[in-house]
Amino acid sequence: MSSVVADILLLIISIYAIVRSSDSLVDLASGLGNKARLNDYFIGSFLIGIGTSLPELFTSIAAVDSGNPTLVTPTVFGTIAANIGAGFGLGVLALYFFVQTGNDRFYVFTKTHALSQGHLTFGKKNAGPVCFAAASVLLTWLVCLDNVFSRTDALLFFGCYAAFIFMELRRSRRQRISSAESIMQQSNEQTVSSRSRRREAGLKIGLSAVVLFLIFIPPLWPTLQEMSRDTGDIARFCFIGGLVLLFILQVWSYAPWSQSRSVSSNSPAARIASVPSWIGVILLGLSIVVLYFSGVIVVHALQALAGDLGIASGILAASALAIGTSLPDIVVALNVVRRGRHELLVGHIFHSNIFDVFLIMAICGSITPLQDVASGPANTSILAAVALTLPLLWTLRSKRLTLFGGIGLFVGFLVFLGLLYG
Repeated sequence: MSSVVADILLLIISIYAIVRSSDSLVDLASGLGNKARLNDYFIGSFLIGIGTSLPELFTSIAAVDSGNPTLVTPTVFGTIAANIGAGFGLGVLALYFFVQTGNDRFYVFTKTHALSQGHLTFGKKNAGPVCFAAASVLLTWLVCLDNVFSRTDALLFFGCYAAFIFMELRRSRRQRISSAESIMQQSNEQTVSSRSRRREAGLKIGLSAVVLFLIFIPPLWPTLQEMSRDTGDIARFCFIGGLVLLFILQVWSYAPWSQSRSVSSNSPAARIASVPSWIGVILLGLSIVVLYFSGVIVVHALQALAGDLGIASGILAASALAIGTSLPDIVVALNVVRRGRHELLVGHIFHSNIFDVFLIMAICGSITPLQDVASGPANTSILAAVALTLPLLWTLRSKRLTLFGGIGLFVGFLVFLGLLYG
């Protein structure tokens, strides 16, 4: 039993490390992008969409490098199902929960007070990402009918992603898109009190300290050492070093000495990203290293847990791992709605899904051809992604998604989990 508990805790800790590392990488990349005067579109829509998908990318690459390419498809499409069912579905439901009026009163399930009059509005700028996301899952389903994702298929997916970027660039030149990250930061700066900041700082720093402490106690430390026999000591050292780096960055982001009187410095993300460029580049590289080796630990913890519980690793990848790595998307989705910027929800979720399908599958497929990509949990994940994505095409006609639509997406995700373990 201690072995199962250790594997579960190690899986949770490694997912925590990879999620928090991706957050730091996005903060640092955003700061460097602003200094380089990159277009707001890339810093906002693309950076957030891609940044929240980094856990899936590095976990998938680690799976391929460790000789487990069959975990790629369940992870990618399980994440898409989680993004739409949990992230998008709960985001629509949050329109009814996170509604606060001027007199600080909250209203629950009242259409009169709900954001956007009780439905999520789809604008013209959302049509491209929604259509591309739907096309991506359909194309993957067709390509994977032979149960193999070859290097030729990977080249096709690279081309599709390049076409999507080109299309979005042309649109961004005609219509300036504000940075979603800047909007979220500004809203956070205006609404979060100093007491809330201290509470948030205590929670995040305390959680990181607890994680660091747990790593060095039995049975986690022996379990981590056991995994190092297969991954090498470098994976263990980089994983622990990454946890220490995350702790230092979080302490720095909330430390009183890192604050100044400027408004922008009140944001923890802004203070992390405000370091000198050369330090930012070094930290960016370290974050990428931590992401990769955290992904290595995730894969090995997943395999160990699957062996302990007698469950196929693909099932755990499509459920537990997919939900864990999609947590950034779910959290960002709920935060966007809570801060009254619900129109950003559509672009964020679908940009992330397009990155997951086209680029992650293309990168992993170019490293080695992926076998058994449409069998067992992988096939269930692909079909679930198709089933949850296609109904959203209908919303492009009505240009809105109602409460019942959000409930339907979330229930569909629960059905997907039931099929995996049924």
